[in-house]
Amino acid sequence: MGLAALRSSAWFTLHIRCENCMRDSEKVVQMPTGDDVPRDAEELIESVYLESIPFRCQPCGSVIGRLVGITGGNAYGY
Repeated sequence: MGLAALRSSAWFTLHIRCENCMRDSEKVVQMPTGDDVPRDAEELIESVYLESIPFRCQPCGSVIGRLVGITGGNAYGY
């Protein structure tokens, strides 16, 4: 009988500034569970996951935003 290690997925809060109205917003994203997914902010920046996350400013409807910060994640993947 083997033991299975539980893996938790990392949660990140993306801090985004709209390029049109300059308002700040936050978007919470959860990474899927797996070996090749980012576990901290540095890994998230280097990964391709940010390219697939859509953004739409709620007040003005613009789809162009600038990522100004990332919080969350697990530094060591535990």
